[in-house]
Amino acid sequence: MKNILLIIIICFLNQLSAQEIVGMKDLYVENDLTYKVADDKLFSGQAQHVRKNEHLVYEEYFENGKLTKSITYYNGTEKPTPASETEYYWETQTKRKETNYGLNKPTTEFKHYNKNGKKTLIEQYENDKLIYRCEYQKNKKHGTEYCLKDDGTELRIEYRNGKKVKK
Repeated sequence: MKNILLIIIICFLNQLSAQEIVGMKDLYVENDLTYKVADDKLFSGQAQHVRKNEHLVYEEYFENGKLTKSITYYNGTEKPTPASETEYYWETQTKRKETNYGLNKPTTEFKHYNKNGKKTLIEQYENDKLIYRCEYQKNKKHGTEYCLKDDGTELRIEYRNGKKVKK
């Protein structure tokens, strides 16, 4: 009896979290809000661009007509493999965080933005190990730039308003 109840609860929760998936052509944008063509209502769900060979190329996620996330996929892989993922600020729909993934080796790059769309931080990881990090202010390097050289030695360079600070 407990197992049946658990299955019913899981199915119910799955229905609550299930998002509508439509094609990009099924949506239109007006006044920076996205609507579904079929009923002219604000769209919440997933929009996908899929090729004729059924290869998933790109998808966007929406909440109440506002873009929250987009994902671009690598071409030609058997299962959809993300190449990049972008998250957006709810209020302004400007980039909040951009993540780029390596295909051949396990590399990940994160780019963070403020609400005005200005870059604030770049981090790069290889095999989950930090290999590069740099802070930005007004889209200029500002703070400590950290690099991990190929031989494993660390390099730190200090920047102020885009200019290298001499030591």
